[in-house]
Amino acid sequence: MTELPGDEMRNDKFPAAYTTGRWPSDAAAPTTAPPGVHYSLTLARELHRTIRAKGISQRAASQLAGLNPTAVGRILRGECYPNLSSIARLEVALQTPLLTPGLYRTAPAITPQGE
Repeated sequence: MTELPGDEMRNDKFPAAYTTGRWPSDAAAPTTAPPGVHYSLTLARELHRTIRAKGISQRAASQLAGLNPTAVGRILRGECYPNLSSIARLEVALQTPLLTPGLYRTAPAITPQGE
């Protein structure tokens, strides 16, 4: 089976395991971390900021999005790679973008397998 860019995220450590510092506020991801780590960290920071700015609880944000509170907690703690459906539900429920446009420009480049 051919390896694809980003395969290093599958069956790998959870995002926070790649970082140093307190997740998500003070965490730093090395440039060697998979791109999904950088995306997960950005998402967790923005979700945390949005919940605080709206003055709602994590549970309330979960309910608004129709998601299990445990799933949202895992996103906020960097314990999973959030799926597209969860991100979309959170953005619609909170009426705010959670991923920075153009984030791919600042994430480390992927080195193709075998090079």
